[in-house]
Amino acid sequence: MFKFDENFSYRMPAHFGGVPGNGFHNLQYDDVSTIAISYLTDEAKLSQHVPDAFEIIEPVIAVGYQKCCSVQWMGGGHYTLIALMTPARHISSGTEGHFVLVIWENKTAPILGGREETGMPKIFADIPDYHNYRGHITANASHEGRVFMELELNLKETFSVEELSAMNSNSRVNQLGWRYIPNVGKPGAALSHAVLYPVDTTYLTGNSGEGKVAWTKVNSMYNPLQAHIINALTDLPILEYRGCVFAKMVTNLRGDLARELL
Repeated sequence: MFKFDENFSYRMPAHFGGVPGNGFHNLQYDDVSTIAISYLTDEAKLSQHVPDAFEIIEPVIAVGYQKCCSVQWMGGGHYTLIALMTPARHISSGTEGHFVLVIWENKTAPILGGREETGMPKIFADIPDYHNYRGHITANASHEGRVFMELELNLKETFSVEELSAMNSNSRVNQLGWRYIPNVGKPGAALSHAVLYPVDTTYLTGNSGEGKVAWTKVNSMYNPLQAHIINALTDLPILEYRGCVFAKMVTNLRGDLARELL
C-alpha cells in the first residue's frame, strides 16, 4: 500500500509519488515580456478585499501582464498571466511586499501549482498574446469570449543601461497572499493563513510609457464563478495613473523562500 513520506512533497493525485524536499526546482523563466500599469484607487474600497492580517501601505493597484516563455519547469513551455497587486505589510511579522488580489492565467498547470502550494489566488482566463503596433501595445483578458479587461500602453523613453542597473538592484517582489482551502462537506476552512512567495527579476530591456486599464462589468449568468471578483475590481475607481512600463526580463520564482507568515 502507498505510504506518505514526511520528507517528500506531493501534488494531486499524491498517491502516484512525490519528490524529496519542498518540491520547488527550476522555477526560472528565461524569456518574459511584461506590461506594467499602476493606478491610485480609493483606499476604503480597496481595503474591503485585503485580509485584516495586512495593512495597505499605499492604495495603488499594480496591474501586470506577463507573457512567460522558456519556462524551465514546463520543459521550455509558455503561458500568459495578468496579476493585480497592492503594496501591503503583514502586520504581525512586519513583512512588506505586494498583496496579490488575483492572478488570471491561461493554462492549468501554473494555476494548480500556485494555488494550493503557495497560496497565490490564481484563476483561469483567456489571455492572448499582446499586440505591439508602432509602439502602441494592447492586451486583454476574456472568459467564454467576453472581454472583461483591456490594457493599453504607448511606449516612451527607452531605459538606459544605468536605469536598468538601478531597477535590477532592487528587483525582488515579495508576493504576499492568503492560502485558503475549505473544509469538505461543511463550512469553514481546513487551512487559512498568510503566505510569502518572493520573485526575483532581472530586467534586460525596457521602456517607460503611458498606459490605461479598461474594465467591463460582467453578467453573473455568463461568468458565475468570477463575476463577483471582476465586478469588485471594476468598482475600484482609477483616480490617477502612476508608473507604466514595458520590459523584457528573466524571472525566478523563489519557491525555496516561500513560507507561511505568522
